[in-house]
Amino acid sequence: MGGRRNAVYIWTIVVLAILAGLSIVPTPYYVLAPGGAIDLGKRITVVGYPAPERRLYLTDVVLARASVLLLAAAVLPGTRIVSRERVMPAGESARGYDRVMSDAMGESQNVAAIVAERAAGLRVEVPAARVCIADIPMRPGPRILRRGDCIARVGARAIATERDLQRALASLGRARSVRVRVLRDGVERELVVPTIATTRGARLGVLVIERVPSAHLPVAVRYAFDDVSGSSGGLMFALHIYGALHGVRTGEPVAGTGTIALDGTVGSIEGTRQKLIAAQRAGAKLFLVPVANYPEIAHERGIAIVPIATFAQALDVLRD
Repeated sequence: MGGRRNAVYIWTIVVLAILAGLSIVPTPYYVLAPGGAIDLGKRITVVGYPAPERRLYLTDVVLARASVLLLAAAVLPGTRIVSRERVMPAGESARGYDRVMSDAMGESQNVAAIVAERAAGLRVEVPAARVCIADIPMRPGPRILRRGDCIARVGARAIATERDLQRALASLGRARSVRVRVLRDGVERELVVPTIATTRGARLGVLVIERVPSAHLPVAVRYAFDDVSGSSGGLMFALHIYGALHGVRTGEPVAGTGTIALDGTVGSIEGTRQKLIAAQRAGAKLFLVPVANYPEIAHERGIAIVPIATFAQALDVLRD
């Protein structure tokens, strides 16, 4: 009898040890799962104005490096296993990626406040946006470019937006290097930067972000987010701020996602279906989604889904 008990005890220890080992063995995959729906009335303060009566939710996803054991999570509703390349560029470290996403969150908050206050009829003067380097995962050449450099020209082409940069790089063909004019510490410098050949053409091997200099806002806005990163909350931030300034009619809870540009354009995001599930779990009756992502969830039922292309269009939906 004692021998049998000892055998069961030993096998239990062995199984637990195996499971513990599998839980820490890394894989080249990430788990993408539904996150939470954050009530923006508890996270954003528009100084001097009450929060909108209508509840607005920012939806989020959970992204975690998949161990061998965690790969089994793929059977859970709304959970996906994605390759590392789908999450972050080749050569990027997890720490560098987190820093880029944190920068993107700050930028989305800045732009959202500008867009909302302008839409509410307030005068906001904003300097021109710049395309700046957020990180250098591949480190081309002897670290010629630096994080924080803002790109003014690539070759003969002036750079004002990320699209300008993409077009300039596409025109390089197989060139092994290019002259890049950057603004660094307030001084313009011209650098000769080696290019990196990829299947999509020449690249500088850097991650960039469109930076909008902080504007002097007529109404101060304070954010309280230390557990969320990325730029996909821009649309909902702007709607909440506008709702506080201009008033949004009461109604059923609204959730949504989407980046926002200075001109009010709503851009695409990742994890559309996971964010929809988060919205449904929070009891939202309406989900706003970028037009580019709408086909991913157009067939879903149980919640009204509205594709959005611009901030003005999103306002029309809320007013209706």
